[in-house]
Amino acid sequence: MHQNQTPWELPNPFIKPDGNMVRTVEEWPQQQAYLKQILAENLYGVMPPAPGNVTAEKKYEQSLWDGTGIFESYELSFGPDHKVHMRTVLIRQAEITAPQIPIILCGGYAAEPIARMVVEQGRVLAIPFCDDAAPDEPGYRSGSLYQAYPDYSFKVIAMWGWLMSRVADWLETLPCVDISKLVVSGHSRFGKAALACAVFDERVQVCAAGGSGCGGIGSLRLGGGRYGEGHGAVETLGGMITGYFPHWFLESLVPFGAKEASAHYRENELRFDANFIGAAIAPRGLILVEGLDDTWANPFGTAASWSATSEVYHFLKADEKCAIHFREGGHDLNQEDWQVLLDFVSVQLEGARKQSNYKTYTPADPMVGRNWKAPVEEEEKPAAEGFTPEQIASLKAMLSNRWAFGDAGLETGMHRFIKAMIAKAEEQQS
Repeated sequence: MHQNQTPWELPNPFIKPDGNMVRTVEEWPQQQAYLKQILAENLYGVMPPAPGNVTAEKKYEQSLWDGTGIFESYELSFGPDHKVHMRTVLIRQAEITAPQIPIILCGGYAAEPIARMVVEQGRVLAIPFCDDAAPDEPGYRSGSLYQAYPDYSFKVIAMWGWLMSRVADWLETLPCVDISKLVVSGHSRFGKAALACAVFDERVQVCAAGGSGCGGIGSLRLGGGRYGEGHGAVETLGGMITGYFPHWFLESLVPFGAKEASAHYRENELRFDANFIGAAIAPRGLILVEGLDDTWANPFGTAASWSATSEVYHFLKADEKCAIHFREGGHDLNQEDWQVLLDFVSVQLEGARKQSNYKTYTPADPMVGRNWKAPVEEEEKPAAEGFTPEQIASLKAMLSNRWAFGDAGLETGMHRFIKAMIAKAEEQQS
């Protein structure tokens, strides 16, 4: 723990491995790599490299919305001997004249009105069924992904994030999408997966996570509902990792969480917290859409993590790329969330004018769960430029134009100033 850090505050992502602080933007890529290493070693596990052999076979096609849209189902296969298999749905406009923004929605579900809204705004919606390859159960090792890569330590949330990247590999081959504007999204456990994907896949330009909570962007240290810290039951590390979902993250987390879902144990001893996830994504686009009454997803801890993450974006001069939006209601990714999400995507990737009231960093924001702020970058002062011979001649001419005062012995302050400039200029020239 850093000497200026109190036991239960969010850890400072600007502290380098040697204990010194990041001071310049140029240092950030190396620090970001360090944060990703911490997350891989302590939360997600290590992922395999991209296999580079994704293939897709169309299984089904259906016309939608009076022929304006298309629903297509594919089976993707990849990995060693193409052992990994996963269904993926593509929903898009029937006629696409120019490549569109692709949105990968983890989790295999989007209500029809929402899918239609997404497509009518000129987006291609890709929905992978990630649990085809990595089952959401303690027996996940029976899935084709683990069978293909048994020597890698990644657990199910990271597996889903990695599988989303394989969908991106496939989308990159399609003429209907602009992969340079890739968006990944998901809700709840799939919001956790979208964040994992964005951390390790630099192609992701916007990550939109909803209700991701514990193991997502909800703080592991700080918990609470809409009324603040300690108010309202939330999903905790102990309840998750030693309860229903031990397969989501590394087993090394077990000692840091009590089994009782309402109890804290040793989360304050972890090397990281949820704000490291956001910091590892910065300065690419990040928006969190949350319900104030979402007792699973830790509204208080999520707000604290977002606040800490926004300090990193502020340091990187990217305040408008880190946003959060709270609405009334519980654990859902509803139409209001999608409207905000799509608005943020349009602003970030198309330069559109903001239409919704999502929040971004302001200097007046309070520090929540921490006593540190982004370091002030030390700006390099430009070196004084030397005088050219032409400039020296101009200064001498300026002095000679004041001959009457000089001849009369009436040297003014301006005379002395110009003489000093000439002397300095000639000294620099010598």
